[in-house]
Amino acid sequence: MRIITRIASLERDKVSGFYAAPPGAAPRPGVLFIHHANGVTSEIRESAERLARLGYGAFAVNMFHALGAKGEGLMGMGVEMQKIHKDAAFLKAITDGWNFLVAQPGVDRKRTAVIGYCMGGRLAIPFAADTPEVRAIVLNYPSIRDEPPSEFKPRAGYDTVRELKCATLLICGGRDTVIPPAMQQRVLSGLIANGQPLEYHFYHDAAHGFFSMEGENHHADVAQRVWPITTDFLERYVADPATA
Repeated sequence: MRIITRIASLERDKVSGFYAAPPGAAPRPGVLFIHHANGVTSEIRESAERLARLGYGAFAVNMFHALGAKGEGLMGMGVEMQKIHKDAAFLKAITDGWNFLVAQPGVDRKRTAVIGYCMGGRLAIPFAADTPEVRAIVLNYPSIRDEPPSEFKPRAGYDTVRELKCATLLICGGRDTVIPPAMQQRVLSGLIANGQPLEYHFYHDAAHGFFSMEGENHHADVAQRVWPITTDFLERYVADPATA
């Protein structure tokens, strides 16, 4: 399928990011990507394009640009950004990205999902909890640590998942030291408690960040296997009008 792509800028669009979609304004489901600590990297843009070829309108919002960072080489910037910016600032950028996406021609805001990676997965949880329109959420190794709520992170992900009102796909690895298996089980318990559709996929040999080609923990085989699982989940809970 032929697709169109465009770069959204703060100056022109009041939001920064990468958008991909089929041409025209025919009704289509949407997906908002929330990036990891390395920003909107090549594999996230490629994933947006791949979903566009499947008929989605996909937007990868650049939270770092919204918070004042410049340029594209932002490897690891999320670690420092989370030390100086509160979650509320990140969530404002995500909300702006959501509003941009659902305003695009043809995107059906009632059939729109969120995919988050690492810090983006952690932030996707309170965003989806506060945005009832979100139809489904894909959490790739969300960086939920065993730590109490704080001024910068006032809502613990392991508790906030109980507030979700949408289907969830949780994907994690057995060698993850950020959200180790014990924390994964704590998050899983909260997801089960919310009563919504849930899928959990565990890869024992994958570490944190297995999706990121720029990172040292990239696991090409797991990343390849996760893709059809993700698209199948989106097809069932977002793309299908009857289900949505």
